[in-house]
Amino acid sequence: MGALPAAAAPYQVFVTPSGTFIDLAPPAGQGPVRLAVSQVVRIGRLQGETVIDTAAWVQQRTAEPMDSLAHRLAAAGVRLVPLTDPSGQRTWLAADRIVLIRGSEARHAAGARTALVMVGLLYTRDVAVRETVEEVMAALAR
Repeated sequence: MGALPAAAAPYQVFVTPSGTFIDLAPPAGQGPVRLAVSQVVRIGRLQGETVIDTAAWVQQRTAEPMDSLAHRLAAAGVRLVPLTDPSGQRTWLAADRIVLIRGSEARHAAGARTALVMVGLLYTRDVAVRETVEEVMAALAR
């Protein structure tokens, strides 16, 4: 995991009038990164790093393990739903950013059963997952 500056407590939470922010372990060579927890859309893995999609259509990478970050975001108030992407990897979706849930279309990768239309994705509007529509609904109900 990337190191935080010596003066910073690891994984601090900052509550401001503008919302709650958390520290992220920044990619090598970057200074402090603070993430507004209410703006998280999805957490996944890309090229060996944890990637966070935000409602501002910006992706932020971090060296922090994905599950650790998901648990910290949940503790800060984000309702995340764990699902499985077509490659079999875990992905976490912000429940309040899901707009539409439908059966997967042929354009999705093999193994995809459901597509979730999400607010704030950078390169696409939907996320394909291996779970069925019914399984996604059950995960949202938990």
